[in-house]
Amino acid sequence: RQQKELTVPDHAQIQYDSFRKAFYTEVSDIARMTEEEVDQYKAEMENIKTRGKEVPRPIKTWGQTGLSKTILAILKQLKYENPTPIQAQAIPVVMSGRDMLGIAKTGCGKTLAFLLPLLRHVMDQRKCAQGEASPGCIGLIMSPTRELALQIYNETRKFCKHLDLRVVCLYGGSDISDQIALLKSAAEIIVCTPGRMIDMLTVNSGRVTNLRRCTYVALDEADRMFDMGFEPQVTRILDNIRPDRQTVMFSATFPRAMEALARKILTKPVEVTVGGRSIVSNIIKQNVIVMREGEKFQKLLELLGHFFEQGSIIVFVHKQEKADSVLENLIKNGYPCLALHGAVSQEDRASNLRDFRAGNVKIMVATSIAARGLDVKQLCLVVNYDCPNHYEDYVHRCGRTGRAGREGTAYTFLTADDKKYAGNIIRALHASKAQVPEDLQKLWDQYKLEQKAAGKKVGRTSGFSGRGYKFTAEDLIKQKQKKLLALKMHGALDDDDD
Repeated sequence: RQQKELTVPDHAQIQYDSFRKAFYTEVSDIARMTEEEVDQYKAEMENIKTRGKEVPRPIKTWGQTGLSKTILAILKQLKYENPTPIQAQAIPVVMSGRDMLGIAKTGCGKTLAFLLPLLRHVMDQRKCAQGEASPGCIGLIMSPTRELALQIYNETRKFCKHLDLRVVCLYGGSDISDQIALLKSAAEIIVCTPGRMIDMLTVNSGRVTNLRRCTYVALDEADRMFDMGFEPQVTRILDNIRPDRQTVMFSATFPRAMEALARKILTKPVEVTVGGRSIVSNIIKQNVIVMREGEKFQKLLELLGHFFEQGSIIVFVHKQEKADSVLENLIKNGYPCLALHGAVSQEDRASNLRDFRAGNVKIMVATSIAARGLDVKQLCLVVNYDCPNHYEDYVHRCGRTGRAGREGTAYTFLTADDKKYAGNIIRALHASKAQVPEDLQKLWDQYKLEQKAAGKKVGRTSGFSGRGYKFTAEDLIKQKQKKLLALKMHGALDDDDD
């Protein structure tokens, strides 16, 4: 059986309902500010930079957003006192109906920056009626990983339950029939990973759900989404949504090579940058140690002895086998810990994340799959047991600590074999005005001399070069058979879908 392709509709032939994008009105306190005062405020707010025509000024309080009293009350209840820099600038831009590209460091509140305007946008339209035939969502949020999708979903639920809105989360690795059942509740908001969203749009000849009502799209961790190879799926999904939609993209990093691609799916966007591109927060103390491979575990035990009582800890490694090995050795040394990597089942991953967030287990050994967007407030230490192999990965790994204004610490271990990555670490340290250790600089200088002697040019490594796990033909057949069986059992597959 072949999965049906997601075809692109002729939007000119479809009679779409009209909708509103612009809800923002600048309050007098902001309007009265002089240009000098605005520039000074932007500089104080972690150096907010904007590009675009007629960009709204940043706000100072939640009351200046124009959001409903109910949403303001929820923000107060959740103890969100004032907007963070990215929220202060992004919310007026997005609520003015503009497409936006938001670039800000991790842990700065990007989720609320696209979620609050989305809620206002959705509440202005008619609700999806229970039992309505394939009503589809109004707001669509896409993320690169199931963990980040679940995190956004949980944050969205906190608001939706008070606003009489419904939100569902769609991601791979879980029973598709259960998620099909959720869509029958006619949700106004869908949080998803791209692959599973395409599954839902193609099963049962497109009768499970569609994107005809979708008018607002948010892409979180957009650079990671494209670098993980989701570009064709994301593009195909966006091609199925009306061209006059509102689209916003957020990420902590945005390699310049991606900008042209981003602008293909954004219409006259405003670019908002907070704190400079790809930067580790200055409230995170960065430490880099050059050592031999055999010295790593002993150093890790020393760090755990110092930090274990202070909060939670993530240890990052490159490969699943290494994660299991470090986990086993830590348990032997009396440290209870959990693993998070691609070979851990979805059920166990969800359980491990719950225990880690709750503080039931304080150490997580993970591959970079856990690095993007995960928010564990009590996390005090990140250990890069294996050196990140590109700049953005280093920024994101370190950004798991120092969340929501709390101080954090990051340690990175480098061996002689990692010298080609030393330049990335030095660049990150310079960007956040941190000191570069002498032995790290020596390692990088040595690598440059070796490359020069070999007649090779030294460049920066950036972007995600990995393509993930390579499935064999047999794996793919088994995976497809399992999915088709789940669909058939749920009655979501017609005979003509053969």
